[in-house]
Amino acid sequence: MSGTSSLDPVGILWGLGAAVGLTVYFFVSARVDGALPPIILSAGGMLVGAVSLGLVGLFGILPMHAEFGSGSLAGVKVPWWVALLGLILIATVFSYTTGVMAARALGSKVASFISLTEVLFAVLWAWLLLSELPGPVQLFGGLLIVLGVVLVRIDELRSARIRR
Repeated sequence: MSGTSSLDPVGILWGLGAAVGLTVYFFVSARVDGALPPIILSAGGMLVGAVSLGLVGLFGILPMHAEFGSGSLAGVKVPWWVALLGLILIATVFSYTTGVMAARALGSKVASFISLTEVLFAVLWAWLLLSELPGPVQLFGGLLIVLGVVLVRIDELRSARIRR
């Protein structure tokens, strides 16, 4: 590490919690033997998340408020409920359902590594849209992610050949 930055134990715990949740997500979503339909699995996860957020808001752990004015959807001014409906159907239902379907098609190991490319695309968009050039450490991390995806895919192909 350099400079005056330091590790925050609370941030580390949140990161570990997210890693555990992601691990469970990929193992559960990749199961195909007697598995739940993707929409039910996604809805269950969203319900748990909504109830959890509602409870932390109710007890004041996380301050929350809502406004019911107009919003913007694809550059068009719309009532708040139309923007909310778009957020629910496109960004949540469609995304999670197709994600579960993809995890089942790819398997949990490959799907989990492919999901890491989200970070690469975030860095790429930051570079293209905001001119935030990644530093050497970020570039090295991106190369490690790509290498990991390739190695996992090679292992999957090799395992499939051995099973035949």
